[in-house]
Amino acid sequence: MGLLLRELPDRADVARVLASRDRADAVVTLLQLLRVARDAYAVLQSNLSRDGLTDAKWALLMQLRTAPGGKLLPSALASRLLVTKGAISGLLRGAERGGLVRRLPHPTDRRKYYVALAPRGRRLVTRLLPGHSRRIAAYMSVLSQSERQALTLALEKLHGALALLACPSPGGQRSPPHKTSRRIG
Repeated sequence: MGLLLRELPDRADVARVLASRDRADAVVTLLQLLRVARDAYAVLQSNLSRDGLTDAKWALLMQLRTAPGGKLLPSALASRLLVTKGAISGLLRGAERGGLVRRLPHPTDRRKYYVALAPRGRRLVTRLLPGHSRRIAAYMSVLSQSERQALTLALEKLHGALALLACPSPGGQRSPPHKTSRRIG
């Protein structure tokens, strides 16, 4: 994320520049949301990097850990992780070289294969998951259960309205929203 604000601008100053209190409130609220997301992501990534993981590798391991049968096709992993098939190939190669995942032959199609956790990957998830989830629970405990539920609903609404944030095309129509994807590593 490229938002570089350490401190949020004063709402009154933004209102004066925009000549609108409502727009200033919207802008500062979004900036605050982006700042929290950026900083929370950075802390989580720092925790994972101590164990030689990226967020993408952790997400891959968690997808496999929670998959029915403990295995998924690479195309299903790409879809679940919101990345391209090319990106998932690179991620899988790196995770396989690190002994975190292994390939399993497809029972009916020799061109396909499943991906499953390797013993080292399973041990890593088993070791890291309790602390990871405990830190997240502690962080989120500053909100009551009803506040977390309200936040979840609000975030779902904002996600559903992403098209409103897109730049309008020259004809005045909004551009279709782009598929959300992430850089992996």
